[in-house]
Amino acid sequence: MSELAGLREKVKGLSVLVVDDEVKVLEGSVIFLKKFFDQVDSAANGKSALEKFTVPGAYDVVMSDLQMPGMDGWELIAKIREKEERTFVAAMTGSPDATPEQLLLCDAYLTKPVSIEELILMLTKVIEKQGL
Repeated sequence: MSELAGLREKVKGLSVLVVDDEVKVLEGSVIFLKKFFDQVDSAANGKSALEKFTVPGAYDVVMSDLQMPGMDGWELIAKIREKEERTFVAAMTGSPDATPEQLLLCDAYLTKPVSIEELILMLTKVIEKQGL
C-alpha cells in the first residue's frame, strides 16, 4: 500500500471544509480533497464558512485561503479557534507572509499550489491531532 493510500485510509471518515473565494480553485480543491476525505464541503468566503459551524464539531479539518474579501482567512481561523480547538486548521496562501502570531493559530501553513509533499505532511499532522 502506498503512503498516500495508507493516509487516506486513516482520514477518509473525517469531515473537511475548504474555503476559497476563487471559484475554480475552490472547485478544484473539493475534487482533489474527495480523493482523500469522504465528506468535503466548501464555502466561498469566511462569513459563509463560519455560518457552517452552527453545530459543535461540524468539521474535523478546515483548509482556508487567507486573502479573501470581507472576512479574511486569518480572521476566520481566529473565530474557528474560539469555537473549535480540536478542529485541524490549515491556512493556504499564494503569498506566504504570515507573522509568528498568525502561524500559532493554524496547524498547517500551505503554499498554493499545494504540493503532494505538503499534503502528505498535512495528512500526517491531521492523523496525529485527531488521534487516528
